[in-house]
Amino acid sequence: MVRLHWCIAFIALIIAVALANNSNAQTSASKPLGELRVLFVGLERADDYTSFLKEFVGQIESVSRADFQAKQSFAFDVILLDWPQGEETREMRLLRSPLGAREEWSRPTVLLGSAGLNLAVAWKLQGGSGCTCMDPMAYGFRDHEIFKYPNEIQLSSQIRIKTPEAFAGELLEKEIEVLPLVDDYQKTWRAGWCTYSNFFDKNPDVEFFCGGVNHKTPTAAGLWRQGNLLHFGFEQSPSEMNQHGKRLLLNSIAYISRFSQDRPIATTPSVFGGEVARPRRAPGAWLKRDDRPVDWVLDMFQPKVRTQLELLKTNAAKAAWCDENSRYFAPGPDKLLGIDEDLQSIALAFDAPEFFERVLNDLGLNESKSVDRSRRLLDRYVPCGPGRDASVSNWRDWHKLNKSYLFALDTGDYCWYVDNLAKSRKVPSSELRGPIRADTSN
Repeated sequence: MVRLHWCIAFIALIIAVALANNSNAQTSASKPLGELRVLFVGLERADDYTSFLKEFVGQIESVSRADFQAKQSFAFDVILLDWPQGEETREMRLLRSPLGAREEWSRPTVLLGSAGLNLAVAWKLQGGSGCTCMDPMAYGFRDHEIFKYPNEIQLSSQIRIKTPEAFAGELLEKEIEVLPLVDDYQKTWRAGWCTYSNFFDKNPDVEFFCGGVNHKTPTAAGLWRQGNLLHFGFEQSPSEMNQHGKRLLLNSIAYISRFSQDRPIATTPSVFGGEVARPRRAPGAWLKRDDRPVDWVLDMFQPKVRTQLELLKTNAAKAAWCDENSRYFAPGPDKLLGIDEDLQSIALAFDAPEFFERVLNDLGLNESKSVDRSRRLLDRYVPCGPGRDASVSNWRDWHKLNKSYLFALDTGDYCWYVDNLAKSRKVPSSELRGPIRADTSN
């Protein structure tokens, strides 16, 4: 009996250790804030940031953007990039990232203020669409650990202000709650960069934490993460912030330190970097708004579609046509939207759940018209696949292997992507969201 009890206890111990190891594998092995090595990359505010952070992190150094070399980042846990708008960034389509090539950058990074805009343009990231119009007042907090660790952000200290005029069209409340990140919040401060978040939910590598009071929309993001990049859009330096702002900065550094395995996935050109294709639902949505001239919508389309829309006499009729046909919208080389007749012939959007089943089935047919159409569709919308000329069996094997890790976007290149982090962890991309994308030990 004693031996039986010993065996049961031993088995229980083994199970407990296994569970503990599995739990550890699902959480970050990050260091406490006080042990983090931080490098500030910038020039204008280096002294302010380094003098503040030396009290809270294990190591803080700074280097100018011009002198920084990517290999220097290897000695640090977190990089802070300060890259303000100015003469250096005026020709935005010519921007070159001080961090080097996007595909080679793996360090957890906080993008301060307009660095989020500039890097988004240079690297074709989410974040290149928005407004330099954000005040130092955080708004619209999500229930997230970034507001709790390592410092508790006192959300109970929020104040009520009159609903900003720019928010009034979308909010019915006469007042909103905000958390000032500076003491004198009524003073005119340098504006921060906020990003339109309309399509964030489609990106598995993106988290929205909170917005900020701005002159555009209440849904714009002020604090958010994409892969190993955390966008801290508020423009104020630590010496200008109150306790809430400083704690939010410190929590942001601590949180992003856990993300080096996750990377931005999608290619998202910015309108500030050149011509870009609009998302499919944009034309219909814009036509339903009184503040968007019709010509703005017509300018999104190729001549053939534009002419067809111009024949419709009312905005309501134009909007209805766009809503009905938007699933077939696709950009041409000029980035203007047209009708993809291949999609229209199969009556499916490129990101429809049935897309692969239908196209791969047609690829296996002996009918040349269907095969040619399928190859065009796969070449156009699935650049991550085995290639236009791959056999149907190769395509089916590839789809079977990657099905759980695929997602599609029309906010940039209009194509499917593979979520490689989800694939490496063998977790469906739809389930690997938010904090659980943090680094694991396995």
